[in-house]
Amino acid sequence: MAPYTTAVEKAIICTMRKLGSSHDAIRAALTNHHNLTDRQINRIFTRYGDKENYDELGHKIGRPHKFTPHDRRVALRHLANCDAINATQLRNDYFPDVCVDTVKAALREEGRHAYIRATVPFISQKNLHVRKMWARERLDWTVANWRAVNFSDESIFHSFGSDGLQWCWRKPQERLDPRYTKKKIKHGGRKVTIWGIITARGVGRIVRIEGNLTKELYCEILEDDVLGTYREFRMKPHAFYFQQDNDPKHTAKIVHAWFEKNDVDLLPWPPNSPDINIIENLWDHLDRKIRARRPLPRTEDELWEALQEEWYAIDTSFIDKLYESMPDRVRAVYNAHGGNTRY
Repeated sequence: MAPYTTAVEKAIICTMRKLGSSHDAIRAALTNHHNLTDRQINRIFTRYGDKENYDELGHKIGRPHKFTPHDRRVALRHLANCDAINATQLRNDYFPDVCVDTVKAALREEGRHAYIRATVPFISQKNLHVRKMWARERLDWTVANWRAVNFSDESIFHSFGSDGLQWCWRKPQERLDPRYTKKKIKHGGRKVTIWGIITARGVGRIVRIEGNLTKELYCEILEDDVLGTYREFRMKPHAFYFQQDNDPKHTAKIVHAWFEKNDVDLLPWPPNSPDINIIENLWDHLDRKIRARRPLPRTEDELWEALQEEWYAIDTSFIDKLYESMPDRVRAVYNAHGGNTRY
């Protein structure tokens, strides 16, 4: 391969070759390339001899690419439209004449890389608007405002099992693009189900839920464990917002009547919004703590005992950081027009 030469040097070589100059004369006329071989001079003349602009690429040498620029554009369009979910399907359905490694290499050159699909809640168009409006109304809330909110939720802890991994080809910054995420529905599978509440003063109570959570059982939890948490922290119920999601059990008439009777103010909550509820991060933290235990809990009862130990050992500094993240979470929802966020 000929060494790199500037446009001026290419012009000298091509012009002198056209005038019939010898290779030795051409080498003598070059300042930095006196050692060019005859073959290298000939190759430069072959590639650039008919060019007016010596910065242009000359005649192509070697086999043409089987996966053309047009093929790349078609491949990217099929991925964006979800016509194919991975490089293998892309090759099998649309480019059977090339190997799958060729397709993968082309996708990498276009800035796409294979990632496990991020699992996010499904958000309808209607709920996208609701989430954005909810966030807009609270863009000016400070950390102090959010510390007046007590967050609650139910969570399921599995002893083992997996929903499986799904891969996709995307750009690094497209992790939460709806085309490249795996949708999930909350709850399901083998489980130990718990309900919990957190406050800016620390973790509140957690409760193990045997069987299905009914509206009547939820009222009992509110009476015993929400008010119990308030008493333990010497908190006046009317001085705080209580957060819960829009599960039908949470919004039943008897539950609404309980809040009115006990002077507990509810924080309006947008649908499909675990990314705003900081207790979700606490569940993840709790799950990591459980899985790091040795030996691992072997039964559901052992798992429940471990959950209680790890829950009440959570440091308030960890919770402080979660509350401090709330303004950023709200702005992220607003900037995403109600879509999924990194939280």
